[in-house]
Amino acid sequence: MIFLVFILTIVLYAVAAIAFFFRLLGRSQTLERLAFGSLGLAVVANIVFVVCDYFANDNLLMSHINGTLATASMLISLGYLLQMRRHRLPVLGTFVVPIALLFLLGAGLPSQGHRIPEGIGSALIKLHIIFSTLGVVLFTLAFAAAVAYLIQETLLRSRQISGVFQRLPALDLLDTAGFRFVTVGFPLFTIGIILGSITSLRIGAGLFNFSASQGFALLAWLCFAFILLTRAIAGWRGRRAALGTVMGFLCAVATLLGYLLRNAGGW
Repeated sequence: MIFLVFILTIVLYAVAAIAFFFRLLGRSQTLERLAFGSLGLAVVANIVFVVCDYFANDNLLMSHINGTLATASMLISLGYLLQMRRHRLPVLGTFVVPIALLFLLGAGLPSQGHRIPEGIGSALIKLHIIFSTLGVVLFTLAFAAAVAYLIQETLLRSRQISGVFQRLPALDLLDTAGFRFVTVGFPLFTIGIILGSITSLRIGAGLFNFSASQGFALLAWLCFAFILLTRAIAGWRGRRAALGTVMGFLCAVATLLGYLLRNAGGW
C-alpha cells in the first residue's frame, strides 16, 4: 500500500514537472491546468504517504532523514501553491517541482535505520530538524526565483526578448520574491543551527567538532547571512543576490545529501 502511494506520488510530481516545463516553452492554458492539477494531487498523495509511512515505519520528520525528505518535498510544493495565491508565478513551478520530486526520490532510498535516540538532547534535535527543514523549504523557493532571475537576465542581456523571455516574470518581481523567501527562511534556519549546536555541546561532541554535512550547513548559513547583510548595508540585489542564493541552496542540499548518504551506509 505504502509503496503504491509512493509510486503514485512520484508519477504525479513527474507529470507536473513535465507540464510546467512545456508550459514555460509555450503558452498553453491546458498545460497550466494540467501542471497545477497534477501538483495539487501530488501534494495530497505526498501527505498520505507521509502519514502512512509514519504509522507503518515510524518515519516521522523529526526521527529519520527519509521522513525529513518526504515531508520537505510536501512542504516545498505546498508552499509554492500557497505563494501562487499571492503572486501568480507559474514559471517557478518549472524549478520547484523537480526539486520536490528529487527530495521524494531521496526519501525512498534504502536506509540503515539510524534514528534519533531518546534521552539527552532528543527534544532539541527534533526541534533542530523542524526549524532547519522549514528553512530549507523557503530556501528552495528562493532558489527557484533566483534561477528564473538569472535566466531572465541572461536573455535580456543577449536581447532575446521573445519566447521564454515573455513568459518569465519581471526581474524586480523575481528579486523581491527571492528576498522575501530568504528573509523568512534565514531566521528559521538560524534557530535550527543554534539548536543543533546546543545539542552537540550537551552530548559532548564539541562545538567545532562537526561533520561534512554540518560544515555545509554552516556554509549555507554564511551565504544567506551575507546576502541579507550586503543588501542591508550596500544595497546588493539582483544578479549578486541570485548567485548567492543559488550557492546557499546548493550548500543546504549538500547537507541533506550528506545525512542521506550516511543513513544509507555510504558515509
